[in-house]
Amino acid sequence: MPELAPIPFARLNLEQVRERLLAAAAFGEDLSPDQLEVLAGKLSTGLSIYIEATQNSAPRTRHPAVPGRACLDYRGRLR
Repeated sequence: MPELAPIPFARLNLEQVRERLLAAAAFGEDLSPDQLEVLAGKLSTGLSIYIEATQNSAPRTRHPAVPGRACLDYRGRLR
């Protein structure tokens, strides 16, 4: 399968998160912390791509993944 361009990839990520959250809400499903972390990662990636595309800024810098830590503090650092 060919790789998607950045904007369609971001849109796909955001749509997947939306659909998963809507399904969980509609059927009263509980999402595990791991599932929420995956969804948070998809949101972060999608929004970063949109920000980069709309602000014409420098390329995204990736933060090293810290297992089990998806929350950011007030400075934007992983907790």
